[in-house]
Order: sequence, then structure tokens, then C-alpha cells
Amino acid sequence: MRQQLRLRVLLPVAVLGLLGAGVGAFAMGQPAEPASVPLATTAATAPTTTGGETVPAPTPKKKQKAESAKSALQRQLADHGAVVVVFHTPGANVDAAAIREARAGAAEVGAGFLAVNVTKEGSVAVLAKEYTVLEAPTVLVLTRGPEMRARFDGYVDRETVAQAVANARK
Repeated sequence: MRQQLRLRVLLPVAVLGLLGAGVGAFAMGQPAEPASVPLATTAATAPTTTGGETVPAPTPKKKQKAESAKSALQRQLADHGAVVVVFHTPGANVDAAAIREARAGAAEVGAGFLAVNVTKEGSVAVLAKEYTVLEAPTVLVLTRGPEMRARFDGYVDRETVAQAVANARK
């Protein structure tokens, strides 16, 4: 009788404990990340000739992305003279708030705005290296040249951004 009581009480408690641990592990676990694969390098960088035709060398996608981020910055500078650039990580709450505040501050003073996603390696590498950006969020105020006039590592509010742009234009 004593063994039946143990079985009736301890078995459901043990099963519930294991289920609780499993649900907790599932809820707290990180999503599985894909296995890291080394980036492929292109062997052919010079134009090739096939059957009398010259085929241009392929342009690496990283270079195209880096050039597109750089050209987006150049367009914003040409249109506005001053640009607020935010380096951010998608999905991070602080970064989302930093983007909203920087965009509002830029709009308040008529400056351009550019949000750069740090998880897109090709598009961020050139700008991050040029302005020594090591963390996200980072807010830069740039003027034509492009010349960095202000830098804020971390969250910054709209009034501070607007004031930094106004100071940069003086």
C-alpha cells in the first residue's frame, strides 16, 4: 500500500517536473543558428574571353552593398547638406527607440536620415570602418565632405540630435 501511495504521488510530480523543465528550456532557448559557412571568394576578377567575346568580371555583392550604402549617404548629403546616420541592430528595443528619436530630430531641423543595419555586413563595413563604429546603436551627424560633426554611442534623444545638426551647420 505504501508503494502504491508513492507511485500515485511521486510519478505525477516527476512527470510534471520534467514537462516544466522541457517547457522552460524551450521558452528560454535561443533559436537555432545556421552553421557558419565561410564566404566564397571569386577566383575570376579579370574579364574573361570566351569564343572571341569578352565577358566582364563579376562584381562581388559585398562591394555592391557597400557602394549602395555609401551612395545613399552621398544622395542624402547632396539633398540636405547634413545627415543623421544611425547604426542599429534590428529587433533591439534600445536601437528601435534610437532610430525613432534620431529620425524625429533630423526631421525637426530638415536634415537627411539614414539607418544602417549592422547585421548586413557588406553595407555597413565601409561606413563603420571609415567612422570607427564599434557598437550599435551609434548616431553620427555628418555634413558634406562627408565630415563627421557629432557622434553619440548609444541612445540619444531627438532634442540632442536636432541640436547636434544645428551646431554642425554653423
